[in-house]
This record gives sequence, structure tokens and C-alpha cells, in this order.
Amino acid sequence: MASNAKIVDSTWDGIPLIVDRRTTNIASSCSCPASTEKGVFVNSIFLVTCLLAADVSPQALSYEGQLLQTERGQPAVAVKEFSARTVLEQLDSGAWQATTLVQEASTPLPWPEQFTTQQGGAAPAVIGYRHKDRAYVVSMMFPMLVSPEPLAEGVRWEVEQASFEVVGSRQLDGIDCWEVESVTGPARRHRILVRQDSPIVEELRQTVFMGQGDRFELLVRRTAQEAIPANAWKQQQQLQQQLRDLQVALDRNADDRAAPLTEQQVTVAAEKLPALVAAAEKSPYASYLARITRDQQERMQRADEVALLGEKFLGQPAPKITLTRLDGTEAPLAAQTGKVIVLHFWGYQDEPLEQPYGQIGYLDFLANRHRQEPVAVYGVAVDSRFTNPMTRDAGIRSVKRLINFMKLGYEVTIDTGAVLNQFGNPTRLGEELPLWIVIDRNGKIAHYHTGYYDIDNTRGLKELDELVSRLAKGE
Repeated sequence: MASNAKIVDSTWDGIPLIVDRRTTNIASSCSCPASTEKGVFVNSIFLVTCLLAADVSPQALSYEGQLLQTERGQPAVAVKEFSARTVLEQLDSGAWQATTLVQEASTPLPWPEQFTTQQGGAAPAVIGYRHKDRAYVVSMMFPMLVSPEPLAEGVRWEVEQASFEVVGSRQLDGIDCWEVESVTGPARRHRILVRQDSPIVEELRQTVFMGQGDRFELLVRRTAQEAIPANAWKQQQQLQQQLRDLQVALDRNADDRAAPLTEQQVTVAAEKLPALVAAAEKSPYASYLARITRDQQERMQRADEVALLGEKFLGQPAPKITLTRLDGTEAPLAAQTGKVIVLHFWGYQDEPLEQPYGQIGYLDFLANRHRQEPVAVYGVAVDSRFTNPMTRDAGIRSVKRLINFMKLGYEVTIDTGAVLNQFGNPTRLGEELPLWIVIDRNGKIAHYHTGYYDIDNTRGLKELDELVSRLAKGE
């Protein structure tokens, strides 16, 4: 997957998920009498008594969900199914915390994104979906709904671009619920059924748009709830904290939740996995850790294979290649003798266009930094459309639109795959582009790197920049 992805219904992201005791009808979950106003204000004297008597043990909630594509005049079609397990606990502060693990049947997001802790302004639970060759991240409005005042019929509130209104009450499987309607943008209307005795979402119908206004509906319903026994809770609590610590160590980009793990993140995870796997034995997280382990093993095996491929080229004379310009003329690399040559193989299509855009913005910055030095930077757009006269022009127009959109200053050429093959073509090993090749001033390959670089806030592609600087000086 090319990395990130459009965030769908992101107006939900800023909604706080802290719930204090004033916004929870705890009295209804115990036998204590209480005077109420609007159905949830509890007399403070009885509130203290009820808190002592109420069962506040952590709860495990199970959810089943579907993503359906809806077209006018056509029956809805389920395009994705998923399940989720949420651990709901009340902290000593009185706030609620929801720890959710999503399991996706297809097109899953990278494994760190499937585990979320919702408290305060934390990121919501999400699923991934690929629609018309673009990856989307869909934020979901569960497992809790929080309002600035206790829920009751007629209560309205707004959070950033989202509006909410309690339009009535109804029963769902014998449970009294508030029916809340939410609007988060033009034609984005959602219905949420929330228990009257807690902030737990029982059922969610959420409108989602992708592509050019293609409409989807997200359906989520709680299917089970059970208290977690005290003897099992300690293990799960410790494991959840270890998973949170791992997420902090990974330092994922919250705005790029579909991005594959970087080499550094894979290395960090590998160091912490053995302890996590041992801690997860016979717990509800065991299958999740098994999936992470498989993913890690595949990534590391692929990295080893790509590293061996790179070793075959490093230090060797670069193949005698000729790049093709967008106007069809040739750009032989032999004409750049005595220069450091940077080749960046990537798709270079304007659609789908997903962050981090092949890191071409950072590459353009690097090219500008070295413009007065013996350095030549070439983008190589790899696209099978260039092989077919019927689709060649469309492919070139796509490249030109991307160049104009990103205002690229370095030259972008086209490749049917033949030039990429001369450098081993790591996609044959299952690796994704971009591929970065650096040829030194003597015509030998000095650098071979697949995937994305870690970004330095001041230098951008720091690793690549430092290498080009040294080679340009003849070091």
C-alpha cells in the first residue's frame, strides 16, 4: 500500500473521550434511590453511595461491523467486515478509558493502528479500505459517545464541525438507549444508539463518502458484554500498557495511519515483541500478537532479500541506461559523467495521490540544495501504461499534472519497467517503490535503498542528503 490515505470523517477526531461521573448515570446501575433531572443528574449524596456499591469492574465489549457501499436505486453491498473487542474501564479519576482492538477481514491497516486507547483527545478506532486504487482510513464513532451535558431528549451540542442531537429514546434488545443524530458535513448524517445508563454505544450507523462522492454506510453493533474476572484483568491490564508503550516507541504519524512501518519501526518492534508474545499467552490478545509476529518475520525476510539484492549492485559500475523524457527524447546518463546521479523510481501518478507522495517533496528540496554542485537528480516514473500506445499519452499527462501540482524542479522521466529491471526491480521480491539509487562521480553505485526514509525536521532526507554532499565533494 502506497501510504496514507485519506482520513474519512476526520471531524470526529477532536471529540474528547473523557467521561466524568457527572455525565454517567451510575445510579441506574445500582439499587440506590436517586433524584434525577433530565434523566441523568444524580443527587450528590446518593451518588457517593452508589459509586461505592456499583460494579465498576472492567468490561469486555464485543462489536461486529460492516462497511456497505450504497448506490441510488441499488441494494447495499457489503464490501468489508470487521470485529472489535473493547475493554472499558473507569479510572481512579472517574474518567472512562476504552481500549479497542479491531480485527479486519480484508485490507487491514498496519497492525499498530488496529489497537487504540481512547481517552482525552486520542485517535479513534479506525478501519482501512481501498476504493478505486486509493487507501482510506475510516474513523468510527464508537465505543463511547461523550456529551458536554447529560443526555436527555432534546439535548443538542456541537464539537468543531460536528453537531449532535438526542432525538428520542428506544429499546434495543431490552436495553434503554438514547437515539442520537449527528451531522459532520454535507450529507454526512449518522445515528448512534447510546445506553441510558452509561456512555456505551450499542449501535452505530455512520455515513461515509469516498472517491468522487461514492456513498458508504458503516454499521457497527455491540454483540456481547461481560465483566473481566479479577484474575484475568491484571494480565490484560499489563499487556495493554505494554502495547501502549510500544506505540509510543514506534512514534507513528497520526496523520498518516495507513503508512507502512519504516525500517526503524520494524527494528523497534522486533526488540519488544518477545516480551509481548510471552505476556499475551492465553489472553484475548494472543492472536493479535501472533499476527504481528508473522508480519515482522515477513518484513524482515523481505528486508534481508532486498539487502542481498542491493549488495549485488553496491560498488559496481552502473548499468548503461538511457532515460526517456516526457517529450520522448532521450537523456543518456553518460552525458552526466563526473556528476553524482540520484535516481528515484516511483509511480509519479497524479491519481491516486497519497501521502507521503513518494517523498518527492523532500527530494525536490534536496535537488535545490545541491543545484550548484555536480549533482543530477532524476525522477523515474514507472508505469505499465507507457508500453501501450493507446494509454501512453494518458500516463504522461498524469505525470505532468503531478509535476505541476508538486511544483517539482528536478527532471522526471518515464520507464515501462525496463530501466527498473536493470537495477534488480525489488518489487519482484514484494517490496514497494520508491527505489533510490545513487551513482557516484566515477559511475559506480554508491547507494541502494527501497521504501521511505526517516525524515529529519530540518534536513528532510538527511541520510540521503549527507551521502550526496560527501560524494559531490569527492569524498
